[in-house]
Amino acid sequence: MPLNLEVPDWGLVLPQLIVFVTTIVVSLLDAFLPKAKQYTVLTAVSLIGYGAALVALIGQAGENASTFHGLFRADGLTVFLSLIILVAAILTVLTSASYVEHLEGKMPLGEFYTLLSFAVLGALITSAAGDLVMLYVGIELSSLATYILTAFAKRRTTALEGALKYFLLGLFASSILLYGMAWIYGSTGSTDLSAISSAIGGLISGQEHRDASLLLGLLLVIVGLGFKIAAVPFHFWTPDAYDGAPTPVTGYMSVIPKAAGFVAIVRLVVQGLEPLQDDWVTILAVLALITMVFGNIVAVSQRNVKRMLAYSSIAHTGYMLAGIAAYRATDGFSDGSSSELAVTSVLYYMLAYTFMNIGAFAIVSWVQHRGRGSELEDFHGLGATHPFPAAAMAVFLVSLMGIPPTIGFYGKYYVIVALIDSNLLWLALAIVVMSAISAFFYLRVVAVMYFQEGKDSPVKFSTPMLNTGIAIMVIGVFVLGLFSSGIIDLANDWTDALTVVATTVRP
Repeated sequence: MPLNLEVPDWGLVLPQLIVFVTTIVVSLLDAFLPKAKQYTVLTAVSLIGYGAALVALIGQAGENASTFHGLFRADGLTVFLSLIILVAAILTVLTSASYVEHLEGKMPLGEFYTLLSFAVLGALITSAAGDLVMLYVGIELSSLATYILTAFAKRRTTALEGALKYFLLGLFASSILLYGMAWIYGSTGSTDLSAISSAIGGLISGQEHRDASLLLGLLLVIVGLGFKIAAVPFHFWTPDAYDGAPTPVTGYMSVIPKAAGFVAIVRLVVQGLEPLQDDWVTILAVLALITMVFGNIVAVSQRNVKRMLAYSSIAHTGYMLAGIAAYRATDGFSDGSSSELAVTSVLYYMLAYTFMNIGAFAIVSWVQHRGRGSELEDFHGLGATHPFPAAAMAVFLVSLMGIPPTIGFYGKYYVIVALIDSNLLWLALAIVVMSAISAFFYLRVVAVMYFQEGKDSPVKFSTPMLNTGIAIMVIGVFVLGLFSSGIIDLANDWTDALTVVATTVRP
């Protein structure tokens, strides 16, 4: 009997292949290129590689296919999350090049770009995973590179301490996640996400009580992924890792690993474990509330801006988890459109968060280029001595707070609408209250920049790329918010992930 072998469709994997080739090229250039040329050449190669991957990704818009026997999927969810990841990678390169080259003891730029590429590649694989094995490999590839990047400023004890905590807790979380996946596989007999959903639907049909093995697998998966997105109470690594890592790495860490974690939640929990939604919706709603409350309240007491943004990042994880909790696949609570809006709002929020959070860390990096630190006192008088960076920081913080017409306002607006449509008014009100509390620590930074006296700082290093990245993010904060309807339409294509696609076979 002839074997039915699939011919892989390499066109669907083109963005990931481009990033992989970029990683190899950067690594080889780092080994053989003279040190004097590395800054310009390696930065250009990285930007061109991510830009080419972005162009290839745009060509996949509207696709809904899979290859490699369903391991790899190219659907609306893949396209939108990959878009966020690649944009974040480009912004990270723009904001980190001069920092890595000149500060923290002149860290090796080639190694930094190589590790960044591997982390981006892992996140891209996660976004396209159609199988538990693929999902786990993508998450771990991204995580391993991020652990090393956290300790990249190896001459600082705080960097090594933060990286060690991140690494050790990450090992436990990965083990728990893998154990949960094993229970799901054992209960369903498949690692394919679509097959898992179908199998669970058959197992629980007509039963009053859930199978204990399925519930155990669900809980273990939520714990493992909760660590990846820094949800409370799995957040312990976040403040020390964010504070100890080089500032551009902190900006990257706050977005790309979190995006990979949320796409894993959508793939595994929303898509694969959809029949168990009555169980996981409640768990995620409670986690969302605890996370946003803890993050905002603890951020109030922080005097270090990096640590304040770390706890702020925890709070924003809570906002995005609330959007996932608004998902309903049946008509028991809401109609299908509001169910789609739930995950759509989270995807849009992640895009918003990319621009405003990397932007805020970019300003911290800009201040550090002027010989200052990241304490609140280092921002005193910045509005008088450097009006443009101060204005940019104010824009990013106001957007994080959720004030119109910034993209942060639209991100929270769509999440709140999804919550109201799903009869989770209490969680929507919690977002409003917590956003009001966040105004204290965000506006405190704005206040010291404009209403405290400070001294001018000489420019130690020229930062044209950093300035360019900041300008792009400021524009994006306004433009992507005012023209959000087209982005929402693109994000809404995530529902392709819920359909069982035929394996693409091309001669």
